[in-house]
Formats: sequence, C-alpha cells, structure tokens
Amino acid sequence: MTDIAARRYAAALLDVANEKGAVDRTFAEIESFAAQVAKVPALREILADPTVPCEAAARAVTAVTTAMGLSETARAFLGLLASRRRLGRVEVLVAAIRSERDDRAGRTIGVLESAGPVSPAQLVRLREAIGARIKKQLVLTEKRDPTLLGGVRIVVGDRVFDLSARTYLESLRSRLLESR
Repeated sequence: MTDIAARRYAAALLDVANEKGAVDRTFAEIESFAAQVAKVPALREILADPTVPCEAAARAVTAVTTAMGLSETARAFLGLLASRRRLGRVEVLVAAIRSERDDRAGRTIGVLESAGPVSPAQLVRLREAIGARIKKQLVLTEKRDPTLLGGVRIVVGDRVFDLSARTYLESLRSRLLESR
C-alpha cells in the first residue's frame, strides 16, 4: 500500500469511527491486528503474496478478526482492505491512521535529541514553546545523541529546531567571519 492510499483509507476509517464515537477503540483494534500479523508469519505471507486469491486473503482476515473479537467497523474495514490487496504493508496503514488521528486532534509527534538528560521542567517549556510555534499540541519522545555538544535538537515532521551548542557556535563563527 502506498502512503497516499494509506492516508485515504485512514481518513475514511476515522470518519466512520468518529460517527460511531469509537475512534480510539477502532485504532487500538487495528493496531492489535497489525501486531497479530507481525507475530504470525503465515498470515503475513497470505496478505503479502499476490498469488493468493483475494477471496482467500479476505476469508483469512475475517477469521482472524472474528477470533480476536474486533468490532464490526474494524472487521469490515480490514476485510475490505484484504479483498482489495491493501494489507501487504499493514504497518504503513497503522502509521497513516495514527498520523491522521493525531492531526485531527491537533497533535503532532516530535523527537527531542539531547546529549544528556533534560529536566521535566525544561521538557515542558520546550514542548509548549515549539507547540505554540507550530500551532499544535506537541508530544515529544526523548532520544540521546552523544554527538551533540550541548543543547537540544527537536525534529517535528520535516522541521528541525536546532538549539544545540554546535549549531550556535557555527552560527556565531559565520557572523564573525561576515563582519570582518
């Protein structure tokens, strides 16, 4: 499944789930199905193999989703995708649903890279400042990067907020050389 198709299916699923008031539940069910696909190699092969008839893939998905006790919305959605050969890369679908759900809720996910630990107070201040800048609620995950001299780098989608000491020193060096 391409990213574009995954986003379209994700938007359609969330529209239906929102009408039923079950966005979080439906997303959790799709995630659990993806985890099941990852755990069972035979199921993963059935969904990815283009030589397996669409009907057989749809029957396999129906059997698994029924055994898992998924809601009618999740079962129908996954069955539709299986019948259209769109479950070969179910992890792409889960990422698209997560992204669309967060976007609709006004949230976005970012990665905070730092050389050392960041205090909870600093984390809150950074999250609020960057969130105000991008006009969304920012959810940060922390990652250590020992190559940073100090400071932090925050990556949100395709935007990078580089507040590291190395970048600051390079900027200062550049300004000093320009003023000569």
